[in-house]
Amino acid sequence: MMKTGRKNVYESKIKSRFTEIEAWVKKGVTERSIANKLGISYSTFNKYKAEKTEFSELLKKGRESSVDDLENAMFLSALGGKQSVRKAMKVKRIIYKDGKKDKEIEIMEPYEEEVYTPPNTTAGIFLLKCWGKDRGYTNDPAMLDLKKKELELKEKAQDDEW
Repeated sequence: MMKTGRKNVYESKIKSRFTEIEAWVKKGVTERSIANKLGISYSTFNKYKAEKTEFSELLKKGRESSVDDLENAMFLSALGGKQSVRKAMKVKRIIYKDGKKDKEIEIMEPYEEEVYTPPNTTAGIFLLKCWGKDRGYTNDPAMLDLKKKELELKEKAQDDEW
């Protein structure tokens, strides 16, 4: 007896395109846009993301390199300093034909420029809160209460010694 009904969308539209999906995620394409590219609704995309661990792991894996790039960019932004920036400018070029001026065209020619960026204190604060939790850089109320109690105990111990 043959099965009747619709074919599995996950197998046909998602699993067969895992390499494309991973590439899109690495480029920063949103999940809604990926669902559109796959030809499925966003709710179906989320359903498969919740049900299929291999699919959710693929999305996480694709985002990891982007997160690394963002951390590096934020770190450089927090420090500030000189950075090499790629830019482009319009340049007029003259095309010669048989030794005579034939036409003039405009092209975009790339070049690099050293640019100074001041340190970004907001990026620095954020990184300290994320990376420096063990050194006390946090806004966690429970951690702040714990630090206050620790300080009170230290002060009380010093007072008792005198």
